[in-house]
Amino acid sequence: MTRKTGIYLLSAFILLSSFILSSELVFHLGKNECKLIISGNDSASLVFVSLHENENTAIDAFVLADSGFSNYTLIQLKQNGERLVKYKIRGKDYSFDPNRIFTEMGIKNTLKNYNEKYPKRLEKDLKLFSDSLLQIFRPKVQNGYIVALHNNTDSSYSILSYLNSKDAEDVYINENEDIDDFFFVTARSEFEYFKSMGRNVALQSEGVEDDGSLSVYCQKNGIPYINIEAQHGHLQKQAEMINEVYAFLQSIRLNINIEKSD
Repeated sequence: MTRKTGIYLLSAFILLSSFILSSELVFHLGKNECKLIISGNDSASLVFVSLHENENTAIDAFVLADSGFSNYTLIQLKQNGERLVKYKIRGKDYSFDPNRIFTEMGIKNTLKNYNEKYPKRLEKDLKLFSDSLLQIFRPKVQNGYIVALHNNTDSSYSILSYLNSKDAEDVYINENEDIDDFFFVTARSEFEYFKSMGRNVALQSEGVEDDGSLSVYCQKNGIPYINIEAQHGHLQKQAEMINEVYAFLQSIRLNINIEKSD
């Protein structure tokens, strides 16, 4: 299938997506393919996104979480079971981090980081790929949230990473919580909520480094965003954190209803 055909396939999916409960969408990255596995309600308030295929605990935790909340979409990016995605041109694979392609700066940096050299056209191709993903990720309802699902390894990336960092406006750490399990949010209201629940949480600053991540894109474009970050293997804990996001959304709805009644 040519790249042009792939774009037509995407358009057809978007027209029909409000009626789809589960679907698989194929993207052609040069001679390679990757897939989006989409399930749930396409007009959902919460769009859960899993970009790194090797972060398996996050998906297992999503399945384990049982809140009775059905107003969600789950989107998984899949290619080779690894963190990085590969784009093939003329028999050669070029690697990139799929969570670093949502700004032009991020695209250039992730290609430089993982490849000695790469064709200049690849920057434009990844921008098209990124735009297609964002069209699908963006919540279809007003004030809908994108919720990223991620896993880390023990202490390699934790809530401590944001102490004294220009990337975080505020940080709350509960000494009774594992530092590898935390929320990363883009609005003060979410920060205060998870802080009140005694959860480790960092609030992304407006001066955050442009690394091309989904959190940077969402903040720049006014899309509510929450990242649920947990250590690999912390299955029960991440399931609890997912349920807490459901509870947060329900608390917002309650407050809105109270304000309307006033």
